[in-house]
Amino acid sequence: MKKLIGILSVLLAIVMVAGLAALFTSAGISGFDDVETDRWSYADVTYAARKGYLVGVSNRFFDPEGAMTRAGVVTVLWRREGSPKVKYTAEFTDVPENAYYASAVMWAKKLGIVSGTTDTTFSPNGKVTREQLASMLMRYTAIFRYSTNGRSNLKNYTDADSVSSYASDAMAWAVKKGLITGTDAQTLSPLTAATREQFASIMSRYDEMDLEYSVVKAKIDLLYPDEGDEISVLNPLMSTFIRRYYMGDFDDQENPECVYDWLPEEDDVYYRGGKHDHTYPVFVEFKWTCDDPVRLVKLEISETEDFSTPADVTIGDVYSLSEGVYSCKATNFKIGTTYYWRIKTDFLAKSETRSFTTAADRYRPIYLEGGSNVRDLGGWVNAEGKQIRQGAIYRGAEPESYEFEDPHHYLTYEGRRQLAEDLGVKTRLDLQVESLEGEHFRGEWFGVEYYVRPCKQWQDNLEGEGVEWFREVMEVALDTTKYPLYFHCYAGADRTGTVAACLECLLGMDMEDIIFDFNVTSLTITSRRSFYRDRDGSRVLFFNMLAEMFPDVETPQERVEEYLVSIGISREKIEAFRDYMILDR
Repeated sequence: MKKLIGILSVLLAIVMVAGLAALFTSAGISGFDDVETDRWSYADVTYAARKGYLVGVSNRFFDPEGAMTRAGVVTVLWRREGSPKVKYTAEFTDVPENAYYASAVMWAKKLGIVSGTTDTTFSPNGKVTREQLASMLMRYTAIFRYSTNGRSNLKNYTDADSVSSYASDAMAWAVKKGLITGTDAQTLSPLTAATREQFASIMSRYDEMDLEYSVVKAKIDLLYPDEGDEISVLNPLMSTFIRRYYMGDFDDQENPECVYDWLPEEDDVYYRGGKHDHTYPVFVEFKWTCDDPVRLVKLEISETEDFSTPADVTIGDVYSLSEGVYSCKATNFKIGTTYYWRIKTDFLAKSETRSFTTAADRYRPIYLEGGSNVRDLGGWVNAEGKQIRQGAIYRGAEPESYEFEDPHHYLTYEGRRQLAEDLGVKTRLDLQVESLEGEHFRGEWFGVEYYVRPCKQWQDNLEGEGVEWFREVMEVALDTTKYPLYFHCYAGADRTGTVAACLECLLGMDMEDIIFDFNVTSLTITSRRSFYRDRDGSRVLFFNMLAEMFPDVETPQERVEEYLVSIGISREKIEAFRDYMILDR
């Protein structure tokens, strides 16, 4: 709470100048025309502006006597916490997603700093009274588990009886801490709208407060997962597909009319009518009890018992299931991995630590909000019994549809954040020729580097200009300095599947597993296809042509390496790729 926002806050305010009329420039920071050096609030206004808390109504004017609004107050508190990213939800009809205060409102509502004026409205332009401001600040302080001890006797003010009952405790606290003073020696003016200069002064005083953490004695009991539980990351449809594939159930199957004709009746009912992508992993629902109604509850998951490094998983919001019982869903776990988890309610209260293990499933599916057909290239065991590194290379479908309107084929803002921050992806490799038109890689990508390396269909990678294109694709795909890497075409099937099969050959995977990984695309709703097509499609054509090109080379795995070397990929680069991707080599 006491940390300085400093340069980051100033930069934030400067960046917003282009989009908002009510911002300041560097000239405005040094002195607004309507806040003279001899004005009582001059130092406080200058401080608040330099910190990025409050900005001018124009480059030259601050409007010191203008009223603070509900949107304005929560925006200042949000900026003070570093402008944390929050997911927008259409909770209030008067808070549009593109409003400058939208994220601040979502953040403040989620934490409980402020609520709506009705179930569906927030009233962002509503004026904030001095007693309302005291209540917001006290909740803001308590939510971050700082002590709110100390009260003043408001009877010293002639208008103390006009303080609303709900705000009396907060006003007594704010006066005791010196945050709110009387408008004169005898008057508190609790129902008067707080002005912009008053709020600047209050925030200056707040930053000077000596805050102490309150002692929390919450009792937290973990319910699920239990110690030593084993959890599969695969949804039931994936498990059925794997079982039937490796049992040979599909070997003699003719081309079905629908990709899901092979489903057992119970799965067919669930998945055919479902709206989520069938390639998503399971969402593990963590559950616990807590006897203290704290608001700040955090689920922590790590691969190390000391929690020194957070796990590369996606963790959702915490929900209250019933009185004292809470839950939080998480996904994108690695396979065959031990995880540790605990609950923290603040800096002092935390639960015991428990561990669970994910099953050693055949592959690791990935959930990205709005995405499709995404999975880790790692997690497999190659023909020599060596594990292939997880979390280094991901394959999937195009994150943005061509028309940007396909609801099953468009990463949301949260999906892009999950890709970059939860999975740590540094590089996106786009295999589509169409991407050269500049219609892709829009919006916020959280620092992910973008490469367009067009890749042709199947056998076209072996002739004409497709050869050079394929070499450029593999140069990026084999560059371990660019990992974690996400590569894709449109559906993540044919071009992506061919590149993935080549990488898997270099890693020494068994051909049956390579064929299976190619066929998992049969589960996607992005580009519906039959199992028969993927079984005998691009993978077969590509490897058949390699066999014709290198008749003296014994295995498909060896032929892929020979072909890559023949088009200019060095053996040293291939070996470096293997050294990085194959564990305990």
